[in-house]
Amino acid sequence: MQRGILILFILFSVITVSGQNGGGKKKQSGPFPKGWVLVENGGQFGFISSEGKEIIKPQYTRIAPFDEVQRGWAQVERDGFIGFISIEGEEIVKPKYTKVHPFGELQRGWALVEVNGLFGFLAGGGEEVIKPIYTKIHPFGQHYRGLALVEKDGLFGFISIDGDEVTKPQYQKIEKFGEFQKDWALVEKDGLLGFINGEGEEIIKPQYNKISPFNEYAKGWALVQKDRFLGFISFEGKEIVKPQYDQIKPFGEFQKDWAMVQKDGLWGFISLEGREVVKPKYEKINIGDSLNNKFGKKPAASGN
Repeated sequence: MQRGILILFILFSVITVSGQNGGGKKKQSGPFPKGWVLVENGGQFGFISSEGKEIIKPQYTRIAPFDEVQRGWAQVERDGFIGFISIEGEEIVKPKYTKVHPFGELQRGWALVEVNGLFGFLAGGGEEVIKPIYTKIHPFGQHYRGLALVEKDGLFGFISIDGDEVTKPQYQKIEKFGEFQKDWALVEKDGLLGFINGEGEEIIKPQYNKISPFNEYAKGWALVQKDRFLGFISFEGKEIVKPQYDQIKPFGEFQKDWAMVQKDGLWGFISLEGREVVKPKYEKINIGDSLNNKFGKKPAASGN
């Protein structure tokens, strides 16, 4: 029995020296679990115990030291793909990744994995929490707490720290949260603008050509343009004035809480309730006592 063990350890030494000096063979080095002996068969590596029992069948072209990437794990390579084995002798992650980044680099307890230029995440237990389907994954919390911006086919979306795709990659652009409204981000889809919230939900469908900042015309309102027409949306996500006007003048210039609007070349008024209090039917409306102070030929107001 002792002679058999001695032969196994001699074999291990020969394999190690061969890996260091042989023509192109990758070096196999420790530390390995106590009582495990590295063996090679036809260029494939595995492990046997000091009693001669096969723990891991020779099937890997490379076995890295244990604990380098994750405690109790060793990175293995087969057919050019990376996976992991455990100190229990189990293949806990099948070799299918072209690259595995360090655990905790983008998210605590997760490792960014890559397959042919596409990215996903592997959890500390070996489960694939996010499939490698994204061309890029940004750090969590960079754009919004608990979310990571992802890119796929040139489009943007979000994944959560729970591993869910909360916003499908469908937008050409996602602006920073809070620039227009707290916990909202301006999004662009097919050249049209709308908003999503911090949960990744689409609260205003992309349908506008332009959206001005909130509170510029009225408190809680944002001027929007659809095709060539103007209207208003509220910070609650509602379209309170349908885009139908060629021009909208500032509120209060003629009457408190009223704004002059132009439609089909005629003028009228809307209120801060979003109602059309005077239907656009007048060619000109004088402001004040001066006949020179009148609307009818000024440039249209539009979004930024």
